Amino acid sequence: MKKNVTEIDRFIDKKCYDAIYSALSSYIEDNPDGLELDQTSNFVEEPDGASLIDMEIVKTENCIIDEDEITFDTVVSCELEIEETVKRNRETDSASQWFRMHCKAVLADTLKSFTVSDIEVYSK
Repeated sequence: MKKNVTEIDRFIDKKCYDAIYSALSSYIEDNPDGLELDQTSNFVEEPDGASLIDMEIVKTENCIIDEDEITFDTVVSCELEIEETVKRNRETDSASQWFRMHCKAVLADTLKSFTVSDIEVYSK
């Protein structure tokens, strides 16, 4: 369970979760070889496919609110499914990975636009 959850954390979790999930899911599917999963699987050594199964927003940092725009970094913990084809056999496994994402959103009565400008593997 998260400690010291602020109103901004609750807002980002409620309003931005789906957009963060979507951006991260696309990133993971497009970059299975860049996930740094070397020591996490007994079956998959060099993933050639990956998909996001579940995600939790762990913390929000560097939050800046300027009029109707908010920028922030969020750290997420993910559960992934990874796969690799070896000699025509498909091996699959699950793996955990953390990511840091730099995000920007325009707010009015609702979330008007949301962008992720950077995603990187995060080391605790």
